[in-house]
Amino acid sequence: YAAARSHTLHAMDTAVLAAGRVLQIESGDETKALAAAQRYYQQNKSNLLSNDNITFSIEDGEITVSISDSRIRTPFLGVMGISELKIQNVSKAIIAAGSNAGSNVEIAMMLDVTGSMCGGWPYQCTTAAKLDSMKAAAKDLIDIVVWEDQSEFTSRIALVPFSEHVNVGPTYFSAITGASPGGSGDERTCIRERDNANRYNAASPNGANGFFTHFPQSGGTCKPTATVMPLSADKTALKAQVDSFSGRGGTAGHLGTQFAWYMLDPGWGSIWGNQSKGLSYSLTSQLNEYGKPRLYKIAVLMTDGEYNRQYSGDQSTNQAREFCARMKDEGIVIYTIGFEIGTSGSAYETMQQCASTEEHFYNASNGEELRMSFRDIAMRVSTLRLAE
Repeated sequence: YAAARSHTLHAMDTAVLAAGRVLQIESGDETKALAAAQRYYQQNKSNLLSNDNITFSIEDGEITVSISDSRIRTPFLGVMGISELKIQNVSKAIIAAGSNAGSNVEIAMMLDVTGSMCGGWPYQCTTAAKLDSMKAAAKDLIDIVVWEDQSEFTSRIALVPFSEHVNVGPTYFSAITGASPGGSGDERTCIRERDNANRYNAASPNGANGFFTHFPQSGGTCKPTATVMPLSADKTALKAQVDSFSGRGGTAGHLGTQFAWYMLDPGWGSIWGNQSKGLSYSLTSQLNEYGKPRLYKIAVLMTDGEYNRQYSGDQSTNQAREFCARMKDEGIVIYTIGFEIGTSGSAYETMQQCASTEEHFYNASNGEELRMSFRDIAMRVSTLRLAE
């Protein structure tokens, strides 16, 4: 009886957690969530149940499974005239987001929009299998992590598309470079390295700290055309920005890495504005009532190839690894995702070294694995907990 009861209660817990995950992935679709709960419960319950009266419900983000008047067969007690024992229990899972979590979340997603995301030459496109897979995966993470109620605790995401440069757009260009953008729109607002003593830190650019160099201001269009988007909780705007990405150019991964850092760094609030300013690093070491940090600062770094563009200083790969080390020193958790990069070589080693731990490194060999990698990261960030 004890083993069968434990088996059944485990099935109930599994069912509500599965429902919670579906609720996150499917943007709150309760019908799909309840169907998942039923399916997982049936797959995991004890086969000794002779009568199974179970109900599932969802209310205010809390998934509940209740079992009543259900009975477990007792073969050995049958000789004493006791053929069944009653089992009753309630299992609940709460989606640990917003006020339930007691934590704020800031995520900077560095997303590869190089020409190789399209394949073939001349390495430029508006749609391709790899690029489309990345867009779908990034939007999954946005849907799961950015919760609706931002009144008490916030969950915000920043986007850093990169290829040969990072394009900051005309809104931020002058503050970062100390120059006026040339051309029109965002065709010449791409950034290169800060070639001075502050190359590897997050000091906000100004006359004293030095400005960043930039794409030449005469002729041509810089790569990528897609611009960065600082921290935001606007799902619609975030996903629209992802949908606008096109693939073009080489791979300056160190630039993408450092701007992912700058999106999270509080000192860059003077550049991005108060609404998009990162919260204080000190909150990452303060614990909430569940023993979790009151603030998660997270960088998700995704690429499909070797870093092969730099304009000053060390090789792009070495610069990126240095930025990763400094981000970790600040308490930023780094997840890395390689997309069809193989299992050896420079790209693999960079992604492996930049990740906070081995468990924070994902190596996707196809589009479905890429999407599952992003979803797994989203689930780890926006976790589920069983209610007491």
